[in-house]
Amino acid sequence: MSLIIKRFATSSTSSSTQPDKKAQAAAELALQSLKDLGSLISPTSSSDEETQPIDTRPIYANPHKFAHLSLFHQGQVVNELQAKYDRNWHRLTTQDKKLGYFISYGNWGVRQRFDNWNDPNSAPLDLPFRVPSKLAKVNPVASDVVMSLEPVKLSETPVRIDQFDYRKMDPATKLCIFFIILIAMVAIYRDKNIGEEGLPVEVKIQDHYEIERQRELQEKLREIEEQERKQREGRKWYYLWLK
Repeated sequence: MSLIIKRFATSSTSSSTQPDKKAQAAAELALQSLKDLGSLISPTSSSDEETQPIDTRPIYANPHKFAHLSLFHQGQVVNELQAKYDRNWHRLTTQDKKLGYFISYGNWGVRQRFDNWNDPNSAPLDLPFRVPSKLAKVNPVASDVVMSLEPVKLSETPVRIDQFDYRKMDPATKLCIFFIILIAMVAIYRDKNIGEEGLPVEVKIQDHYEIERQRELQEKLREIEEQERKQREGRKWYYLWLK
């Protein structure tokens, strides 16, 4: 933390102004926030070296090294550079400007394929510029009608096609999806057919009130049948002849 404070402070400074103190406090707060964020993203790899400020002089000397820094150290460099931008533009050195240009337009991160970022004679790869441009007229006049160009989707430029191809997934994502589907299928099969401790046991719930009611009903039916049987046996033989 002391190294960051030294970076944000001026070289001679017994007479530091109030904005400088505010910038130092903001830098310390931003650095602590980045440190906490880095510990949440990668808790297993948060060693002392990875969470301590680094010497940024080699990064200013060679801006390409910025692309290989961790997220935490990239935040340190960006905060330090932003503090210089916020102070006075006239104090920016050539190294400061080169580093800022590389962070904004260099071939790192999502712009890794932008190899012509430092070539002033070529157009940006993600813009639909054609070099050399085609002129409609060699000698234009004020009465010429200027037509608007056709709309162009920047996501369809050759350098951006792979990044915006939503139908294509990387192998790691495919593997994760495959395992998720497999685990879900196994869980559903186990839940339906096996259960936690083998085949599921069917639990039969007995309604004692219904059983008692059915028993009473059977008793009444037997009594009725017994009465009918006794009546049939007590009839005389001529009753059947008369009937």
